Amino acid sequence: MERGTGHGAGLMAEMVLPTGRRGQVLAVAIATVALLALWFGVAMPLVGWHAARGEAIERQRALAVRMEALAASLPALRQRAASLAAGPAPQALLEGASDAVAGAALQEQVQAMAVEAGSPLTSAEALPAEPAGAYRRISLRVALSAPYPVLVHLLAAIADATPRMLVDDLQVQAPPLGLRSAVLPMDATLTVLAFRARDSAPGAAPARAAQGRGAQDPSAQGEDATAPAVQDSGAQVRDGAAAARPDAERAAGAAP
Repeated sequence: MERGTGHGAGLMAEMVLPTGRRGQVLAVAIATVALLALWFGVAMPLVGWHAARGEAIERQRALAVRMEALAASLPALRQRAASLAAGPAPQALLEGASDAVAGAALQEQVQAMAVEAGSPLTSAEALPAEPAGAYRRISLRVALSAPYPVLVHLLAAIADATPRMLVDDLQVQAPPLGLRSAVLPMDATLTVLAFRARDSAPGAAPARAAQGRGAQDPSAQGEDATAPAVQDSGAQVRDGAAAARPDAERAAGAAP
């Protein structure tokens, strides 16, 4: 019994924490580990959750502001839609009796838009017209040298033009990277597309003209219609005269 008690006292003596300098260092290390465990185990998750929650709230606020702005613009949009529905529809097709005339009108309008944007066209080439369903597609290949803002302004003007125009095959050659600037010109080429109505069938116009002439000249139709009737009346008169001649001769012979 005494031997067991002595053994336990020896173990307690061995488990005594160090004192002095070594004890202080050990205490600081244990406190540091505990603080790190609290930070990574409790504090960091809480900080991350709080940050994520703040971002979600900010997104909801931004969405609410945007929805309020859309709701505020709804009456103006309704008024604009009503005015567009009441007014005449915008012209969608090029005017012109032929592809050449329509192409010349398209070139003139694109040149005017380029001058208004701040840079005239350096070249313009009318491409062959192509059928597109019930329409004719008129294409114009243009080139210009203009700064980036001017080019953007021209593209916006083409998109909003009347009649409707489309941009195709846009190619832009920018200056070297070290010399790039908003004021330096860039070489750009693009194709502007517009449409015109297709011509009628080749035989439709002469047929309509002949019908129009017939409708405008009723006297000719009347003459053609009354000629057989006049001829029939003349024949009947001649037949009646021939039939009455013998009776007249007999009456003259019987007279004293």
